[in-house]
Amino acid sequence: MGIGSWFVVSFLAIFLSNLGASTPAAWAEPSRIDFILSSQANQTFTDLMQQAEALAGNLIEQAFAQSPSLTEVSITIVGEHKGQEVPLLFSRVSRSNWQKEPSIQLWTRYASNSAILLGFKKPNVVPQSVAKQPGFNRVAASMSDIEPNFYE
Repeated sequence: MGIGSWFVVSFLAIFLSNLGASTPAAWAEPSRIDFILSSQANQTFTDLMQQAEALAGNLIEQAFAQSPSLTEVSITIVGEHKGQEVPLLFSRVSRSNWQKEPSIQLWTRYASNSAILLGFKKPNVVPQSVAKQPGFNRVAASMSDIEPNFYE
């Protein structure tokens, strides 16, 4: 390798190492994490949700710890139970908000019918009233003798 090639390689190595050390804020990107959490045998839905919240909090903590330039983390935890997969919760938090208040419940939206869709809970079924059949209507019956092509 000649001196010119050595200079270019050295310059690139120094440039790239400095680039990683001081990543501009414009290059920082949010992180998106999707995770499928399988239920255990005889696990209740409440237990599954507590596990999902703990997992989401740990994943957020790890993401910020592993990447100092990370500005925001979005997490979706999907629950799996007996072959069904349904979203359980969605969290989105910035680094500064997480540092101020590292409480997963503050930054989380919960899917409302997950317990029903996963089969942990039976849906509330409201019995429908049986519609009464209309009685014989003499006026309607008399309309049947109108010529079929009347409106054409």
